[in-house]
Amino acid sequence: MTRFRLVAPAGAPLPVRTVLRSLLPSGSAGELHDQLGVRHAFPLSSGRAALAVLLAALRRDPSRREVVIPAYTCFSVPSAVARAGLIVRLCDVDPKTLDLDLNALVRLDLSRVLCIVPSGLYGLPGDLTAMEAIARRAGISLIDDAAQCLGATQDGRRCGTFGDAGFYSFGRGKGITTMGGGILVTQRDDLASKIASRVRVLPRPGLGDALVAVAESLAYGAMLAPSRYWIADRMLDLGGSHFAPRFLLAQLSAYRRRLIERLLPATDAYNAVRRARAEALRSGIDGVEGVEVPRPLEGARPVYLRFPILARDRAHRKDLLARLRTVGISGSASYPSAVGDIPGIARYLAPGQQTCPGAASVAGRILTLPCHPDVTMADVERIVDVMRQPRHSIGSGARP
Repeated sequence: MTRFRLVAPAGAPLPVRTVLRSLLPSGSAGELHDQLGVRHAFPLSSGRAALAVLLAALRRDPSRREVVIPAYTCFSVPSAVARAGLIVRLCDVDPKTLDLDLNALVRLDLSRVLCIVPSGLYGLPGDLTAMEAIARRAGISLIDDAAQCLGATQDGRRCGTFGDAGFYSFGRGKGITTMGGGILVTQRDDLASKIASRVRVLPRPGLGDALVAVAESLAYGAMLAPSRYWIADRMLDLGGSHFAPRFLLAQLSAYRRRLIERLLPATDAYNAVRRARAEALRSGIDGVEGVEVPRPLEGARPVYLRFPILARDRAHRKDLLARLRTVGISGSASYPSAVGDIPGIARYLAPGQQTCPGAASVAGRILTLPCHPDVTMADVERIVDVMRQPRHSIGSGARP
């Protein structure tokens, strides 16, 4: 084991040839709505931009300003709610599924709610069928946040197609990446018309955006391999989650759109590798004392952007992360807090929030393991060895 090897916590291949071919306006791989199996698809500057535009398009009753989101989720979700001029209603999460706790959801007062936005963290779909039914009974919308679930299915349906609309993200670490960008999708013609009118007036990226995107894509593709990722890890701040209610709303550049179109056909192959690595990790880690492994719901086919586990507590998680690095593996503690504990978010929260003990538990215990296409089976064995050994039994070692 060399000290000059480090496996990235998440990632997707970004071939140089595909990047360069996407600079050319010819040879598109197909229309996005056909590739995604939807009637309407709107490319935007990011996944959070897609969510913010959708929320604005859904607004119709001024008394319904609340958006139900998981109390533990990506910070981009509450950022988008705030960007749309709405307020957050938190719902606790179930540590067994890492998504909305259905028992907590049915206890919420939905009379001032515009929509429900489940999360599908790490590529594990929540019970979208049940949530769709809850939203329908309440006369509100369900938004299928498939930012991390590209290629996943629930009850045979593609994630992103449940409810009234959904969206995907193509930022760094997603199922496929263009180093930014998102796509808003819907099957509803009436909603698509409202979305189109909002998208039409958004700014279009210029040549400078395309040049920056190409440079980022080439750098990312070159540095993702474990033999080079350690360099990026030492030189750059690659982590961090930020609540940022002010962010750019723009259309997606033509270059990034062409890159998405070229990369989408590879999604199934990438996800097959992720599933195989995830099942090997599950097989090796199941039964380890002090470690819980969330399981997919019945009827779900996850994609596993990362493989999530729950450590015993914060100290146990810190110990595991440190020991993983000694064998060249970057694990992640994921989002640093529950949504309700994000600094500066209080003004964007609806009054009278319920307590969310499940979210607090997940925030303090979650640890994600890499299972992307650059993870080898030897890497999986190293991860399992770390998980199965008693605490402090591995020497401190040098940082890879």
